[in-house]
Amino acid sequence: MHDELEDGEEATVDYVYEFVFQDGTSKKVSVSLEYDTLNVITQPRDRYPEWTALDYCKCPNCPLESDEHPQCPVAKTLVHVIDALKDVPSDDNCTVRVRSKARTYLCETTTKRGMSGILGLTMASSGCPILGRLKPMVETHLPFATPDETTYRILGMYLMAQYFAYRRGERADWELEELLNFFEEVQTVNVSFCNRLSAIDSEGSAVDAVAILEDMANFTGFLIQSDELGRLENIFAEISRYELV
Repeated sequence: MHDELEDGEEATVDYVYEFVFQDGTSKKVSVSLEYDTLNVITQPRDRYPEWTALDYCKCPNCPLESDEHPQCPVAKTLVHVIDALKDVPSDDNCTVRVRSKARTYLCETTTKRGMSGILGLTMASSGCPILGRLKPMVETHLPFATPDETTYRILGMYLMAQYFAYRRGERADWELEELLNFFEEVQTVNVSFCNRLSAIDSEGSAVDAVAILEDMANFTGFLIQSDELGRLENIFAEISRYELV
């Protein structure tokens, strides 16, 4: 996932999102993460826009205080993404190419769907104490994921977290009760962040991209609450008939 290192160089995980529009113009947005922590590497700025201040449309469930965190961690890491794409219409058709060390993804899609991938990647790795619980999904970042793929990855991430908790001798939430509570926390953050973005995103592409992420979480939550995971259960049913050696 990272390039060969030279002396003194730190390992990183890098993604480049390139949007190619029908008029021939293109825009590139890059995200670099620390390899060991998957934290976003941000470039220092002399000043940040007003909308990035922690107290600007602050999430009601945010545990941070502005004297220690003047900027919202999510907003701070998304400044360059918003600046690059805020004037692009949300529903513009485009080709989005995502390059990483391991592979390249390509999709004919809309600005908002392409943008949802890079926002999901960055928001989870930004240092937000709530969205940070999604950071393990960054390890298997999947641009243009379908709702079914997202459900599979969220459940896989969460159940692996419970396995590690079990190994530490802690209580493991095998019934997914705390996951549903977490989705409510995420919804609060997403709604508040959309309010934050509405003031500066003239074309609505970033707001619509966050809405796509919210829809994905709601879809997974609905499947769990309504016990509609039968398809996945059927896929796994055959495994239970064999002893794994």
